[in-house]
Amino acid sequence: MSKAILYIATSKDGFIADVDGGVDWLPHPDDPEDLVGYKALLERIGVIVMGRHSYEQILTFGEWAWKDKQTYVFTSNKLESKVPSVEFVNDDPKVFMEKLKATGLDKDVWLLGGAKLAQSFLTDDLIDEIVLTIIPINLGSGIHLALPLDNFTLRAEKPCMDGIIQRVYLRDKS
Repeated sequence: MSKAILYIATSKDGFIADVDGGVDWLPHPDDPEDLVGYKALLERIGVIVMGRHSYEQILTFGEWAWKDKQTYVFTSNKLESKVPSVEFVNDDPKVFMEKLKATGLDKDVWLLGGAKLAQSFLTDDLIDEIVLTIIPINLGSGIHLALPLDNFTLRAEKPCMDGIIQRVYLRDKS
């Protein structure tokens, strides 16, 4: 059975973007050893899920990086996909995940962001694992992740590079 993984980075003070929604503060390290586990994540996942703001932000980065991964963008707006592997959805997250799992998906789902969608997935108890990469910078304001981790247990913590820390949380089974 596939797992839903929130793989996301925050500033030290818990923001995933600055006040303008920008992520220029995120490092773009050359990581041939895959110290932050991005390449390993891509091998695990078959589907990417994100919110509209994340999608629009990613489009500004240039060519779409995940052409081989089906991507679903949650939005209430009517949008035309600029990428063949991207589909827009307006489902409740719980209904969406039930439909997705009913397809027999054998790989994991990457919940890429943003904060509102992550909070919705957490509220509906849909996140199985959180991989939280903490960048050693304080933004002071912006888009706050604000996820309560009450139902999760810290399973691993490792220093990555340049003061970056990565924590892996697994959902407690009730």
